[in-house]
Amino acid sequence: MKMIRVDNVPWYLKPLFLLFGYGCGIFLYLWVRLITLTCRISYSRPLPPGPAIYCIWHKDLVFYFGAFSQVKMSVWMNHPAWYMKPVHVMLRMTGVEHICLGSSGNSGKAALENVISYLKQGFSTTIASDGPAGPPQVLKPGVLWMSRDSNVPVIALRFSASRGIRLGAWDRKFVPALFSKVMVEVSDSIQVTDSNIDAATELITRHLDGV
Repeated sequence: MKMIRVDNVPWYLKPLFLLFGYGCGIFLYLWVRLITLTCRISYSRPLPPGPAIYCIWHKDLVFYFGAFSQVKMSVWMNHPAWYMKPVHVMLRMTGVEHICLGSSGNSGKAALENVISYLKQGFSTTIASDGPAGPPQVLKPGVLWMSRDSNVPVIALRFSASRGIRLGAWDRKFVPALFSKVMVEVSDSIQVTDSNIDAATELITRHLDGV
């Protein structure tokens, strides 16, 4: 059976689809903005200037949007299934200019090539490198290929909070509590080449895991 994507929803379902997408998307955006406004967010070092490929674990997505609720010159690769529409709406509200539809097993190669073309134009991106369905905290090669083929460095981001809750899905997503202290640990810039892919994989993974 053909998967219903955000870009091929049947016309007779579109009113409900748009109500679901925009209603839930606006709610998600307001939620992460509330985290931004109430939490004390600090960074281990300033983010480097210029384009970057920000790499996180899937469990830290709420952290990420709380810390980066407004971005500029950003492109995202995101799963194309219909139920992702709220996330796409939220991404647009945070300032993401381009969403390339695709993920592992779902037009992922074409989406990756689109992201790389935007990176070469000066855009940045963020990728949850163990998504969209795990296994958790195992780095997939897409982030490495992005950096190698675009000549844009990877910046790994690790998050922690003084208070919050952990959800029970496959990725054990962490949700920081309102009015908590959030720390963003920013790695060195890691430029991936054909000759250092293994070393770059280890560096990125070690930073994300806090090893």
